Amino acid sequence: MTENTTAQQKRSGMSFYARLSLLYLLNLIDWICTEVLIGSGKFTEANPIMQPVLNGFGSTLLIKGVLPLVLIVLCGVLFRLTGETENKVANVLITIGIVAYSLVNLWHIFNFVLLFSGF
Repeated sequence: MTENTTAQQKRSGMSFYARLSLLYLLNLIDWICTEVLIGSGKFTEANPIMQPVLNGFGSTLLIKGVLPLVLIVLCGVLFRLTGETENKVANVLITIGIVAYSLVNLWHIFNFVLLFSGF
């Protein structure tokens, strides 16, 4: 590990690859929670772009599972090939994605509370 990479990890707390992995994990949690909440019959998909996709398992797997994984692996490979120790634009975009998915997953938790409390 280079000195620059170590300094970057100390500043951000997580490596670039760990943050990419976290972003993908939050995406999967969103997908699973969405499926469970919709399956309860008391919730519908709020995202109009995803409404038609959620009708079939194959299309959902492709859009919510495979495509994000390919994009994240591609980002990781490009990051490694460029040899950059830090890319501010990439860091900002990943942080925005992590914050957005965290908020969506908090919304799911709130909806689970409503579902299981009988509201």
